[in-house]
Amino acid sequence: MLQLKNLTASIEGKTILNDISFSLETGKTYALLGPNGSGKSTLAGAILGRPDIVTGEKSDILWEEESLLPLSPDRRARLGIFGSFQSPPALPGVSIFSLLRFALPESSALDTRRLVETYAKELAIPPSLLHRGLHDGFSGGEKKKFEALLWALLAPKISFFDELDTGVDVDAQKIIGNFLKTHRTPNQTFILITHSTAFLDLLPPDETLVMREGKLVKTGGGSLARRIIEKEGFERQE
Repeated sequence: MLQLKNLTASIEGKTILNDISFSLETGKTYALLGPNGSGKSTLAGAILGRPDIVTGEKSDILWEEESLLPLSPDRRARLGIFGSFQSPPALPGVSIFSLLRFALPESSALDTRRLVETYAKELAIPPSLLHRGLHDGFSGGEKKKFEALLWALLAPKISFFDELDTGVDVDAQKIIGNFLKTHRTPNQTFILITHSTAFLDLLPPDETLVMREGKLVKTGGGSLARRIIEKEGFERQE
């Protein structure tokens, strides 16, 4: 589905990603691991089209054999590529209903409202938050629940969840993880960027990708993720 070819990327002249080549297959779950600063979020950002990330001349990101590099972030999103924020920004004055009027123009306002309210109930989101500015004054757990709600509404083909389980208490982790598991379809691909096993129990990875200093240094089966997090650490992954 999505293929990285010799992906090198920099931010403000500093190289962050170094010659990464890999293919992400339809319907699989990937655990993307690595120490802080290893390039995990930058990798997701390069695929999503973050404007401050500059890719190398020989780099390419192919989506169903077509290059994503010429496409703006919104066009990539419309193809079905989604990314959750590690620290979701506040949008004062913009409720989730206002946002979805533009994100889902083909849906009626009534149908969208009903679906939002249904998902909010499943995620234990207080109804009052649905009418406030998105993420404005929300707790860490509330922000992450809204990221999950947006994912379900947009129903993307491939999703990068950047530490969706951090800054969230144990109960909220279970609620969010079960919500993703319940509403996921067989053809949706997940990439879980994480430092814990919170979601790996509910969404067991098929493959583990390990990054270090901007390089993809190791790949393995799903069980590798738990071994690294709980026992081995990153020093031994070369």
